Amino acid sequence: MNKNGIMLVFAVIGTVLILILPLQPIWSVQLSLLEAVAVVTSAWSVGLLARNNPLGWWIGLVGVVTYAIIFYQVKLYADVGIQIFYLITSIQGILIWLKGGEHQTEKPISHLPKSQFIVSAIAFIPSVWGLRTVLIAIQGAAPFWDALTTVGSAIAQLYLMERYVESWYLWIAVDVIYVPLYASRGLYLTSGLYAVFLGMAISGLYHFKALYKQQSQSKI
Repeated sequence: MNKNGIMLVFAVIGTVLILILPLQPIWSVQLSLLEAVAVVTSAWSVGLLARNNPLGWWIGLVGVVTYAIIFYQVKLYADVGIQIFYLITSIQGILIWLKGGEHQTEKPISHLPKSQFIVSAIAFIPSVWGLRTVLIAIQGAAPFWDALTTVGSAIAQLYLMERYVESWYLWIAVDVIYVPLYASRGLYLTSGLYAVFLGMAISGLYHFKALYKQQSQSKI
């Protein structure tokens, strides 16, 4: 069995174990089946996208719906909003990845244009500050960190839709914050998931860089 086959076996085993965790009465912390489903679908989604597989967008649709419900329950309202954003952009991502290239072919991997980076940088601070203000007004939990990760995730998602290598740098940054944030709200499975996401984001960065290099060499 090759490396990809071994990874697939471990992924399937991990999926089964996570789904049965909430059913076991031995745990000292309460884990919900809904969160387990969200964790599994989100993990498969990110894992596939990191491997440049458009199927990840489709599986991710299930994850965003379930997480929207979960985050509403724990008053992470900005994260509810970002799930709705993910739902819309995931559908757009499917179309862009598959039909966004020349003559409606698969869109190639590329680097972030300097002009888009400047726009993102200018919009970042006021967006975080404005969202934080709204979250304080509606008594959301951890308003600054919720706002910071939400804005960062939104930008990273837009970059990923366009298959920019730089999207993975942003995902790495927000995942580092998400791990303790979700643990502080009692979402232990989700906290663990984002620790896995961190590793996937690093893998995605190296994979996208390698594919970009291959694409560049094929044009020579």
